[in-house]
Amino acid sequence: MAGLLCVAPLSANPDAAPVETGTMTVRGRFLYTAAGERVVLRGVNEMFSSSPDPTGERTLPEIPKTGANAVRIMTQPRYPAASLDAIIHNTVANGMIPIVECHAATGKWEKLGDCVAYWTREDIAAVIRRHQRWVLVNIANEAGKEVSQSDFLAGYRDAIARIRSVGIEVPLVIDGSDWGKEYRMLLDSWAPLNAADPRHAIIVSAHSYWVGTEEERKAPYREIIARGRQDNIPFLLGEGPTAAGWDCKPSPSRWAMGELQRAEIGWLTWSWGMVPNGDCREENRYDVTDGGRFGAWKSASGEAMMISDPASIRNTSRRPCSISDAGVGCVQPE
Repeated sequence: MAGLLCVAPLSANPDAAPVETGTMTVRGRFLYTAAGERVVLRGVNEMFSSSPDPTGERTLPEIPKTGANAVRIMTQPRYPAASLDAIIHNTVANGMIPIVECHAATGKWEKLGDCVAYWTREDIAAVIRRHQRWVLVNIANEAGKEVSQSDFLAGYRDAIARIRSVGIEVPLVIDGSDWGKEYRMLLDSWAPLNAADPRHAIIVSAHSYWVGTEEERKAPYREIIARGRQDNIPFLLGEGPTAAGWDCKPSPSRWAMGELQRAEIGWLTWSWGMVPNGDCREENRYDVTDGGRFGAWKSASGEAMMISDPASIRNTSRRPCSISDAGVGCVQPE
C-alpha cells in the first residue's frame, strides 16, 4: 500500500554496487529506485484533476509534513499534459514519488481503453518518459465492477503491450475490479501479467473498502500479506487503509497499518482532502484534512494515520536518499 516493490536484478552479483537503471524497477515483491534504494510506499491520494489546485503548488508542500514518500495523483483524459508535467515535477521536488492514475474507468470495464489511450497519447507519453526516473503509472482506477479473470487478463495484457509500445518503461500499477476491492483475482493474475510485461515491472493494487464484521474486514489484509510473502507478489494498498468500508462503518485501519508495516507492504490512504469526498462524512470519513492543510485533521483516525499512531506515515515512511528533500534517515542503496 503504499508500497512495496523492487527492481529487476541490478547485477548477477548481489554484493555489487547498485547500477543506475533510469527508472524505478520491481524485484521480487519490492520497489527499488533507479539508484538501487528499496522503498516501501507510504502516502496519500489526492484528486488533483478535480482540484482548484490542479498542479499542487499549494497542496503538495503540505503533504510531506507527514513524512510521506509518495502521492497517488488522480488524472482524467481531460487533464492536460502541461498539468501532468507540472504536478510530477512538483511532487518530486517535495520529496515524494508520483503515482499517476487515470480515473476514467472507475467501475466501468468498457472504459479501460480510454485510460490506455490517455497514457499512449503522444504528449502524455512524452511527459512520462521525461520523468521516468521517479514516476509510476497506475493504468486505470478501479476498472470494472464484475469482470471475469479471462477478460481481466486479456484487457490488461493488451494495455501493457500498448503502453510499452510508446516507450513508457516505468513500473505499471494494476487495480483490482469491483471498485478496487477484488484482491484475490489480483493475487492470481499477477504472475501472468508480469510475464506479459517485457519489463517485468507489474505491481497489483487493491482498495480496502471491504465490509462485514471486524474479522471479515481484516481477512483480506491477512490473505494479501500471506500470499504476497509466499508468492513474492509486489502488492500495494492503493487506497487504504481507510477508516471505513464502502458502507461507512468502522474498519480496523490502525490494526491494518501495523500489519502492513510488519509485512513491508505499501499503502496510500484515500484521500488528503483538498477536494472533499462525498461519502462518509462522520468520524469514519475518508477525508484526512480540511482543505488539504496539514494539521487540520478531519477526524481522529486521519490524524492517527498521518502522524500519531506507531504505524503512521510519520513513524514509518522513509524516503530514498536520491530524491529531493530526502531528510534524515533516508534509505541508502542496498
